[in-house]
Amino acid sequence: MDPTIATADDLHLLDAYSRAVVDVLERARAGVVSLRVRGGAGPASVPGAPQRRPRERGDGAGSGFLVTPDGYLLTNSHVVDGAAQVEVQFEDAGILPARVVGTDPHTDLALVHVGAPHRLAPLQLGDSTALRVGQVAIAIGNPLGLGHTVTAGVVSAVGRSLRAPSGRAIENVIQTDASLNPGNSGGPLLDTQARVIGVNTAIVAGAQALCFAVPSDTAQWVLGELLRHGSVRRAWLGVAAHTVPLARRVARHFGLALDSAILVDQVEPQGPADQAGLRPGDRIVGIDDIEVGAVDQLHRVLGRDRIGRPAELALLRGVQRHKVQVVPRMGQ
Repeated sequence: MDPTIATADDLHLLDAYSRAVVDVLERARAGVVSLRVRGGAGPASVPGAPQRRPRERGDGAGSGFLVTPDGYLLTNSHVVDGAAQVEVQFEDAGILPARVVGTDPHTDLALVHVGAPHRLAPLQLGDSTALRVGQVAIAIGNPLGLGHTVTAGVVSAVGRSLRAPSGRAIENVIQTDASLNPGNSGGPLLDTQARVIGVNTAIVAGAQALCFAVPSDTAQWVLGELLRHGSVRRAWLGVAAHTVPLARRVARHFGLALDSAILVDQVEPQGPADQAGLRPGDRIVGIDDIEVGAVDQLHRVLGRDRIGRPAELALLRGVQRHKVQVVPRMGQ
């Protein structure tokens, strides 16, 4: 290949990439805020979990992003948990007091409301189920107190599990190499259309470019729960599971319109699933008459209205399809 042509092509690609990042920053920056937290103390760290900067008793900081024009914003639970006072700083350096509407330590997400004299510029939540490894990912936040810093990279992996501050696993987490630092927590991870695909939450200490974000589909569901109820109350099955591909021939054989299933890794002794007869290796594909092929979908279906109500789980065990009756309990 002619090296002159290769160089020209490389410059052209770099220009396109640069334009995409600049465009996202310009479209999203008004919706990204800095949070100043005073008093209280953040949650204790969980042994073996990726690093979240623990907030000592006193002041702290983080990032967040607007989700409604009337001042509701998402951030991390570990940023505002137990805070005595929260302030929100906007791009124009204006600072306003805010209140914590609700937190969900199980997903490390929190909803905060800030009053403003004018309509604000919310960001759009995208579809994290459509993410592909290798696509561009752009993070905006306030690392180390340096406002509106942008970093860019790619989606390194999807479907990761991450230990939440509560100790519970967050499923289908996004891994990215877009650099994150203390103060980025709670900021948005965006695609090239300036849609939020994840909420930045943690890094692996000592690793190179191992950063994680809670997927936007999980954030959308938690947002709805916190807006309506101020908390997230879950129905609990007592299983640890993750999403796995489902072969097309298997889906056709069982008449399923799914390309994935929920593989049961562990069953909690004496939990609802254990009492219903679920086993590690079972693949959950439905609950009642609703097909579910991903852990996030199952979480959404297992809302508070299912607590204490018998439900029928459809699952694949080896080459057989089974249905079992389970009675979900209040989430632990």
